[in-house]
Amino acid sequence: MGEDPNFRLKAFAVIACVLGVFLVSYVAQRVYYWARTRRREDVETTRVAPIVDFGLLALGAFVIWLAIEALLIAIAASALKSQPEQPRKIAEIEIGKLDRETNQTNLLFYPVDNAGRRQPEQRRPVLTGGDHFHLTVEVLQWRAAWDWLGEGGYYQFIALGGTDRNGAPVAERTSLQTATLPQGLGRMVFLKAPAVWEIRQACNEGEIYDIVLDPQTQSLVVTAHR
Repeated sequence: MGEDPNFRLKAFAVIACVLGVFLVSYVAQRVYYWARTRRREDVETTRVAPIVDFGLLALGAFVIWLAIEALLIAIAASALKSQPEQPRKIAEIEIGKLDRETNQTNLLFYPVDNAGRRQPEQRRPVLTGGDHFHLTVEVLQWRAAWDWLGEGGYYQFIALGGTDRNGAPVAERTSLQTATLPQGLGRMVFLKAPAVWEIRQACNEGEIYDIVLDPQTQSLVVTAHR
């Protein structure tokens, strides 16, 4: 379970699907037996209770739908990163050489693993301008009733670019987004609306900055790399 943050969600989807299929099958079996025996006097037929049977049928269909939505979220969330329980570094941004002629800066974006080590294979170079970088992160939180299904929610990097001193973008921002969650009613049942956290930081050529996600204050923090 520790290696798969979606283990509980997947287990819930399987158990809910089995329960839903059982309820639907139970009602279908009762109705089928009643239809076959209602005109036979030598067999004691099943008494159909419309309110109870239709109630169980609706409940079973709802549970199956809930299981399908949970499975879709689990599949989509496999491309997302799990939020840490404590403040933790989630990325590094290295400020490359500034081109004086074009006033452009090369930002090197590195996601990190749980131990805070760079993941070179996921490096993203971002050519931009300005003297500040602007990073946007999308954060997803579980609703209170479903919080036990996940291990803290999810996050993903959305975009990185440069801004001037006033915060105005100086070039088109580079998209870092990797996944799109289902947008239907199911997502609204399990997850809160996505929150966008942003951070701007004045940058100097050659500097490296650590991006820290703090779930307690629900914010991003930038610090100089040591």
